Amino acid sequence: MTADALSTATLAIYAVLDIPVFFCLVRHGKAGLVGWVYLLAFCTLRIVGGAMAMDRNSSSNSSSSASLIANIGLSPLLLAASGILHEGRRYRAAAGDNKKTEWLLDLAFHAIVAPGVALLAAGASGLQRANTATSSKTDLVLVSVGIALLAAAWVGLWIWTAFSFLPSSVFLGRRQPRKNAMIDNAGAAATVHGDGTKLLWGVAAALPFIGVRVLCSLVALMTRRAYLNPSTGALSIRVVVVFLPELVACPVLIAAGVATRPAVSR
Repeated sequence: MTADALSTATLAIYAVLDIPVFFCLVRHGKAGLVGWVYLLAFCTLRIVGGAMAMDRNSSSNSSSSASLIANIGLSPLLLAASGILHEGRRYRAAAGDNKKTEWLLDLAFHAIVAPGVALLAAGASGLQRANTATSSKTDLVLVSVGIALLAAAWVGLWIWTAFSFLPSSVFLGRRQPRKNAMIDNAGAAATVHGDGTKLLWGVAAALPFIGVRVLCSLVALMTRRAYLNPSTGALSIRVVVVFLPELVACPVLIAAGVATRPAVSR
């Protein structure tokens, strides 16, 4: 596989994946809005990045933009996993009568990812055009802090997912609600609970692959080794630790969404 072939494959694959993601966005409605919007944004960023990389006659500024998109493209994937986890927890009634706590956890996660993305984008952009040692050091600090925050967000998401598998009466130490928060019928509530569990397993299955991608960015940005660059580095690195992990994580989340009948439609 050549670099041009990889770029073409990225554009084509994510253009196709946009279709089931949009289907999940419409199908899951308000309950899954956050997660599926972010996953759609992730696919769109990959399409844009692939199109930029395909331009053989691109300028250095265009190449820098493609590299920047590759570096910050992790944030929508992390936020998508968080949003789908939130939807699954809602179906399982884990949020139940603790909706405020649930939303506080979600906002706290966004409060980690958003500054991480901003610092990473600012630092990565600066490193692309740094002309002095001082500016380079400053940008490297921004990049280091930004990617560290994204790594911390990934670890936090792992912990949040693990706790979400606990019975709702155990999580956050509250009493078991008499009814599912979204469904009154006992049989339907059990089905919705099972669908929520499917979403949780989808997130849990995708997280290791997202972690590989986070680790790749962390090592690449901290060491500044050219061959580790997720956009312009060695082709083998780009395929094994960038392209493939994302290509597994995204369809896994899509499969969980397609396999789930949203409670809002019942």
